Amino acid sequence: MQLTNIVNQVPDILEARGDQNTEVTGISYDSRQAQPGHLFIAVRGLITDGHDFIYTAIENGAQIIVYDRSDFVIPENIASILVKDSRLALPVIASTYFGHPEDGLKLVAITGTNGKTTTNYFVQHLLNKSGSKTGRIGTTGAQIDDMDIDLMHTTPESADLYEILAEFVAHGAKAVTLEVSSHALSQNRVDGLTFDVAVYTNLTQDHLDYHGSLEDYLAAKQLLFKGLPKESVAIVNMDDPHAERIIEVCVAKIIRYGYNSNAEYRILDHSINRHGVELTLDTPYGQRVVQVNTVGTFNYYNFLAAYAAAIELECDIEKVELSAKLLPMVPGRLEKIANQAPFQVFVDYAHTPDAMETVLATLAESYPDNRLITVFGCGGDRDKGKRPIMGEIATRLSSKAIITDDNPRTEAPLNIIQEIIAGCGERSNYSVIQDRTEAINAALLEAKQGDIVAVLGKGHEPYQEIMGERKPFSDMTIVDQFMEQHGYST
Repeated sequence: MQLTNIVNQVPDILEARGDQNTEVTGISYDSRQAQPGHLFIAVRGLITDGHDFIYTAIENGAQIIVYDRSDFVIPENIASILVKDSRLALPVIASTYFGHPEDGLKLVAITGTNGKTTTNYFVQHLLNKSGSKTGRIGTTGAQIDDMDIDLMHTTPESADLYEILAEFVAHGAKAVTLEVSSHALSQNRVDGLTFDVAVYTNLTQDHLDYHGSLEDYLAAKQLLFKGLPKESVAIVNMDDPHAERIIEVCVAKIIRYGYNSNAEYRILDHSINRHGVELTLDTPYGQRVVQVNTVGTFNYYNFLAAYAAAIELECDIEKVELSAKLLPMVPGRLEKIANQAPFQVFVDYAHTPDAMETVLATLAESYPDNRLITVFGCGGDRDKGKRPIMGEIATRLSSKAIITDDNPRTEAPLNIIQEIIAGCGERSNYSVIQDRTEAINAALLEAKQGDIVAVLGKGHEPYQEIMGERKPFSDMTIVDQFMEQHGYST
């Protein structure tokens, strides 16, 4: 594609230099990924500034530079575009280069503190089973058919996002369901996408290290709903205290869900049977009884949001309800690790106070007569305010808590642990084992007949991030190795 074809789409160009007919062979925003013929977009981040790596990108072969610092000098033999804001230009360039893959796709956005990933899996499953081939993008990666793509972020940077959408289209996708994080919204990563459906799950304390306050965190979530056109649908959890704040900024059709009496999609009752759980729902199509193979109130919310999204996208209600019997297992989300031990082990991604309380309360309710042992930590370089809160929750709801490392990143692990302990108060039902492998093994060794072990915080993650390096690590692998060593493997 010639540069001029891209330039014609980019707004707020301040100056264009060099050969505008230069052939663009790819786009990159990371100088390490730049190759001969690439267009490199210098984007300013929180820690680094892409402008500082322009010369590295040129050394790696980049032939076109898009930038927004007028004081920066680009070599004369390199085509360059000076724009008002590189970050705003990036999604426009990406969409154009990849042929506007978003056109013709039904797009579903899911945002909220908790429940995004599970709801994402459920929506994809219901749409696929209703005959609409659907790709999924989110915390556990991007997936369609047998293609899986690892991702660094819940919502990829726009250049990567549009490339993935193009891959999905090539695989025959008719719809894509996408987790949209507050970071992505504030950093314009989903600019240019018009969502047919946007789901709001909830908002609880998280990411305050980035947003500064809960009000600013909410404002970032509101951006998704402010951008919806009238023709779109906003599906909002009315049992969340911030629901009205989402609705007030939205001109799209509002569909409410939850246990709330004002909800169009409402859970009236649930009962457990040998096939799973039977949900009695009040819907715009009358009262419905739906069999699902998932348990826990939080999962009923996730399913109901996905159910409403599928129906509002005009999927056949009978097909949707039939496929609800076989909802997918979501990696690292209250995932029961198969084994022959006399106790049960669950791994969950819960890394916020609300998620931790929900998971532990669900386990306590499901196994009221069993001892609960919880292994957890808190991530470094993230919201410090939630650390003592999680210490309080873990010691209140667990018989025994083992405090350990999560992803310490660049912080001193023991400092994080001390901040967690500050919330434990006078309780003494906890111990500290900093090494996460040792902590998990200690919990499993302590577990007796009928006990429940919950390993929280990392879920599906296959790494532990320490001092800027992601080292291979998996909670599930540690559990599996223990089971094999002690003769409990399935």
